[in-house]
Amino acid sequence: MIKIAVSVFLILCLGACGHTGKEHAKIIEMVRQGNIHAAQKMADNDDFYKDEPSLLVRYFELGSMHYLNGEYYQALQNFDKAHELSKKLYTKSVSKSVAAKIAGDGLQAYPGEKYELSLLRFYQSLTHYRLYEQGYYEAYEVKEEDQIKKIDKKELTESEKRRHFTAARAAILDWNSLLTTYTNETNDKNAFTQDMLAKTWGAEFHDIYGTSGDRQIARQLYKDAQKLLTSVYASYPSYQTKQAEQLKKYADKKGKDLYAKPSEKENVKIVLKTGLITPKVAEKVDFVIPIQAFLAAGSSDNLVSCLGAILPGQRISFEIPAVLKPETIKEYELVISDAQGKQIKSVPMVLTAPVSETAYKEYKNKHKALIAEKSARLSAKYASAVVAACALYDKNDAFKWLASYAAFAGSVKLIEASEYADVRYWGLLPDAVFQQSLALKKGSYTGEIRSEGKKLKTFSFTVKNSRPVLIDLNIPNG
Repeated sequence: MIKIAVSVFLILCLGACGHTGKEHAKIIEMVRQGNIHAAQKMADNDDFYKDEPSLLVRYFELGSMHYLNGEYYQALQNFDKAHELSKKLYTKSVSKSVAAKIAGDGLQAYPGEKYELSLLRFYQSLTHYRLYEQGYYEAYEVKEEDQIKKIDKKELTESEKRRHFTAARAAILDWNSLLTTYTNETNDKNAFTQDMLAKTWGAEFHDIYGTSGDRQIARQLYKDAQKLLTSVYASYPSYQTKQAEQLKKYADKKGKDLYAKPSEKENVKIVLKTGLITPKVAEKVDFVIPIQAFLAAGSSDNLVSCLGAILPGQRISFEIPAVLKPETIKEYELVISDAQGKQIKSVPMVLTAPVSETAYKEYKNKHKALIAEKSARLSAKYASAVVAACALYDKNDAFKWLASYAAFAGSVKLIEASEYADVRYWGLLPDAVFQQSLALKKGSYTGEIRSEGKKLKTFSFTVKNSRPVLIDLNIPNG
């Protein structure tokens, strides 16, 4: 019995270590407030998800911070690391690891939610295109042991720029392959397998790429977007408003623009990312131990008597990861003025990725399964804890009765500590992504993003004849 008690103790202690998400939440809030440099410094200096099971989240967040700061080369390095690691984790099916079954969810390698891995392809594509447009790798510093090494800015050759342009398209093809895999691997019609943004951004970039074959792909993707709108996305709260009609009109308009005359073709492409995704938090679940778990451990009179003595009054519970219900997605307006300050365009931004709503829907879809899976795993833990505690029990000895009650109560607390919710997630994803495009004459312009009567962002841009203009906007506090 002593060996059993020791084994239970070791198992419980093994699971007591993990991530609470407090440091992560601080970094996210810094970014929300616009203190990206402070967030980067904290992530670099602190032990921010540097353990091997959490590296995917580290790469996600570092990539996002560099991206928001306009450091596209460093962003891409982290996004590429996340891509390679996620493929390995997916192949090895680490989520079924023995360590996790014994000790708790937080000890297994975080493989990423499916919608996170989907949006990773979006960021890879967009970052490659930004590098193609700007034509250089920024200067930066790296730590090598105890020294700081400075990497100089690098101007890209035309060949190097072209490689990034091609890589932006390759990321979209990989994105489609990933979503096809998701579709083929599940029969759950409510599971995430399709991403509206893969259709709308994928079509946009195939159009930018410009071959006749790419335009045909774009044409089909805009048709697919409309099908998704009336099927997969029909239940999304934001698409039960006029946002749905706006997206339908947008897809229609974009499909026609694919074959417009060069002089009439839309040459200004806007991507707007607003807010930050609704957080992942811990949800407490009360747990009733199935009587079968105790019957499997034994059915002696002493055990039956012990159960009646130590179970009453004990609150047995565990945590699962939950996603907070997101607030209603705001509507945004794009206003364009010419070089003389005259307003010439005012159009709504079109919602193409309700990211927080996707995360919340995925959580609701998995909620019952999460509870069932964890309950099954905990039954064995609590049965072992009962056996260990009841080894001390003697119904005729009050001291031993109290000792067994205290032992089980201590085990309950340790098990709860080991079964903390795994709240790791990509916290710097936007709450929502919007798109829009316009046909403008050559010249200089000023743009504004407005919402609920407030001006949220102002930007300037120039339209040239050489290539379409991509305006990439981020409003983390929007």
